[in-house]
Amino acid sequence: METGKNRHIDLQVLSKADFEHLTTDEKIETFVQAYRVPKNRSKAEALHILQSKIEHQQVEKPVRNLRVYWSAAATITLVALLTTVYFFNSKPVQIVADRGQHVEYTLPDGSNVSVNAGSKISFSESRFAKKRILKLEGEAFFSVQKGNPFMVETRQGKVEVLGTTFNVYSRNNELNVSCLTGKVQVTANGQNVIIEAGEKAELISGTLQKTSNAVDEKVAGWRNGEFHFESMPLISIFEEIERQFNVTITTTGLENRYFTGDFSNKNLTETLETVCLPMKLDYEITNGNQIGIKPKKE
Repeated sequence: METGKNRHIDLQVLSKADFEHLTTDEKIETFVQAYRVPKNRSKAEALHILQSKIEHQQVEKPVRNLRVYWSAAATITLVALLTTVYFFNSKPVQIVADRGQHVEYTLPDGSNVSVNAGSKISFSESRFAKKRILKLEGEAFFSVQKGNPFMVETRQGKVEVLGTTFNVYSRNNELNVSCLTGKVQVTANGQNVIIEAGEKAELISGTLQKTSNAVDEKVAGWRNGEFHFESMPLISIFEEIERQFNVTITTTGLENRYFTGDFSNKNLTETLETVCLPMKLDYEITNGNQIGIKPKKE
């Protein structure tokens, strides 16, 4: 097939391979041949109009696609940003001590917290610098750095300090706050008490009571695996043993019985002996972690 400017292209003999070798102008002319030239327009004018439209479309199409691309990219970026901000601001940090574990943790302000077995603390890391507020389920010991007010919220009440060391026990309907140094304010059931070093605040039958000269080094002894109890219900004692040793205890006939004494979480059998012998109880261990406890037969 001939090539060159102003040559005539015969559509009857033009093959696909020949068409691919045509110049852009020649391809346009080939298409033009298939259409009737508008009235009052020469073939050259029709070719010019058609070429202008094609060139215009070739310019506009990439721009339109680019806009779509940037729009989609911006949407994805915005969604990712909003998702990140949402979770950063709303998802709390959780420190969990499972049964049989004690966890030591340093808070963002440098305060230290020891979390007892079967307990959990949670707080918003993004807001903690301005509002030092955390939630506690279970028991924890706090050594608080001075700064903004520091608040511990529990289901039974809340504890607020400025800088001190204190222990909070909050399980079931029980709330017990012991102050080792500094000063602590405890709020529960619409009642407020302020306790200082050596004092304890306890929620008893819905009433918040303060006891002086009731706190010594044994209060937070659980941090070293040593537990001390004063007139504590036996049911609560065995619940603590369950948490410390990750066992399941079934009891019968222990209602309205209380225990005063100490035990360690180093050895399960020794702990059971320490509690059961003075209380005249029998215990049986099965499958390594199932324990049955009942009063001795007379």
